[in-house]
Amino acid sequence: MPNPTALHALIESWTLTLEAEAKSPRTVGNYRDSLHLFVRWLIDGDHPTDPDRITTELLRTWLIELKETRSASTSRTRWNGLRSFFAWAAEEGEIPANPMAVVKAPALPEKVVEFLSVDQLKAVIAACDGPYLVDRRDQAIILLYADTGARLSEIAVAKLENLDLRGRTLLITGKGNRERVLPFGARTARAIDRYLRVRGRQSYAEGPWLWLSGKDGRAMTANGVHQMLKRRGAQAGVPALHAHMFRHGFADAWLRAGGAEGDLMELAGWRSRQMVTRYAAATRAERAREAYKGRSPMDNL
Repeated sequence: MPNPTALHALIESWTLTLEAEAKSPRTVGNYRDSLHLFVRWLIDGDHPTDPDRITTELLRTWLIELKETRSASTSRTRWNGLRSFFAWAAEEGEIPANPMAVVKAPALPEKVVEFLSVDQLKAVIAACDGPYLVDRRDQAIILLYADTGARLSEIAVAKLENLDLRGRTLLITGKGNRERVLPFGARTARAIDRYLRVRGRQSYAEGPWLWLSGKDGRAMTANGVHQMLKRRGAQAGVPALHAHMFRHGFADAWLRAGGAEGDLMELAGWRSRQMVTRYAAATRAERAREAYKGRSPMDNL
């Protein structure tokens, strides 16, 4: 009967490393789940569970079975967990070699990158026109998403003290508790200023959070912002509006304007070029057609 005690102990030690590296709780949970599911598969199949007896063949067999019964994204998540664990175990000298080193990642299908057209974005912004706190707040939030390409939670839980309206920057905390500074433009600064003037007249204006509820002054949550976007999208005739559509649109607009991919990577908070490459590929053909206009070799002959 396989005895997974040593493997479970290593998983706990590896978890401490993940937490020390400031991995998000979601990432840590997904990675741990992947390893525990793999251990359960080893036990159920009467495979060896000693860390130094787990082979590349065993790992590939499990991943192939996953591919047949789970989605591609789930298989990729499990692969990521295994890759992280066995690389760590090899670096720590707990196993003689990394059996995951030559196991290729499961392929992910190409997804359509959704973003708003110019007319749709104008309609969503116009849906927030109004003198009330929630109107000015919602318009400022939407402009800030569109102007920075930030993730939902990064802007949703921003603090007032981290806003520099004159310098047009907002300090946010992204994935892995990594801070970065978001620059934004004059139109967005004006919208935030209009919101802050109404916010400052409220009895609950002393709160530390930038975005306040219109009812009792409590801070908005990421889910609250998500629901607001759906509501404003419905008003503007843009069903299923979500924050990532602004992120996609920001990336596309940046690249269309000739912005460098390396700068986009920094602004969006990506640590690898994989996401930059994905966004760039999604609209590369259309950008090429736009670039062709006025450059026809025969028209310029």
